[in-house]
Amino acid sequence: MKLAFSTLGCPKWSLEEIIRNAVAWGYQGVELRGLQDEMFLPKHQALTPENREATRRRFHDAGLQIVALGSSARLGVPENEWQKQLDEAKAYAELAADLHCPVVRVFGGNIPQGMDKASYFAIVAERLQFLAELAKPLRVTMALETHDALVKAADVAAILAKVPAENAGCVWDVHHSVRAGETPEQSVNYLGKRIVATHLKDSVVKDGKIRYVLVGQGDIPLVDAIKALRKIGYQGFLTLEWEKRWHPDLEEPEVVFPHFATTVQAWLRGLDKDGRS
Repeated sequence: MKLAFSTLGCPKWSLEEIIRNAVAWGYQGVELRGLQDEMFLPKHQALTPENREATRRRFHDAGLQIVALGSSARLGVPENEWQKQLDEAKAYAELAADLHCPVVRVFGGNIPQGMDKASYFAIVAERLQFLAELAKPLRVTMALETHDALVKAADVAAILAKVPAENAGCVWDVHHSVRAGETPEQSVNYLGKRIVATHLKDSVVKDGKIRYVLVGQGDIPLVDAIKALRKIGYQGFLTLEWEKRWHPDLEEPEVVFPHFATTVQAWLRGLDKDGRS
C-alpha cells in the first residue's frame, strides 16, 4: 500500500510546497481537497483548463500521483437542490480525467427533513449510478464516502448494492465508521472491493468531544484497518486526512505529515515481518 495526504491538512501551502514536502517525507500521492483559498478546485488557477496539463505533469515528474479529488457534491439532497450538486460532480469528474486522477469523492449528505431512510438510500443510489455512467468514458470512479448520514460502511454497502456500475465505489473513512460502532473488520467485510480509497486519522474522546491526535496516539484501531484491507488485497492508497482547514487549532502539517509517513511505514514493515514469520 502507498501513502498520500489530503490537502485539507495544509490549507496554506502552495502547489510547490505540497509537491516538495510530499516527496521529502516519502509520500507517493496527494489527494486534492481545496487549494489555498479555493475550495472549488476547478476554479483554482493551477487547475483551470489551460493549466491542467502543466499541473498534472508537475506531479508526475515528481513521482507523485493525484490519488483522488474531494468534491463537496451531495447526492441525497432534495430535487430542487440536485442540479447544483450534479454540476459540481461533473466538473470534478472532468478535472479528474484531465489530471489522470482515478477517483472523485462525493457525499450522501444528511437525510433531508421529511424523507425516510429507504427513500434517501434509493435516491443516493440512483444518482451515484447516474454519475458513474457519466464518468465511465472519462475513466473516473465516483466514490461515496462514509460520512454524514452514511458513516457506517454497512449503509454505504447497502446503497452500493443498488449501483451496478463498476466505477462506483467507496471512500472508506476508518475514523467515521469506527466512531459509528463498526470494527474495521466489519467495515471491510461490508464494502470489500468497492473500497477505492481510504482515509486515516486518529482521535480520542475528551469531555464528550472528539479531539484529533497524531496517528498512533488515539484509540482508533488503524493497524487493524490496514490488516483488514490487506486480507482483501487492497492495493490503493492510505491517505492522511488531517482536518486543519476546518479546525485551525490543530497541529501544523509540518509536524503531522512526516509523523504519519514514518508511523504508517513502520506499521507496514511490521506487518510484512509478521507475515514472513
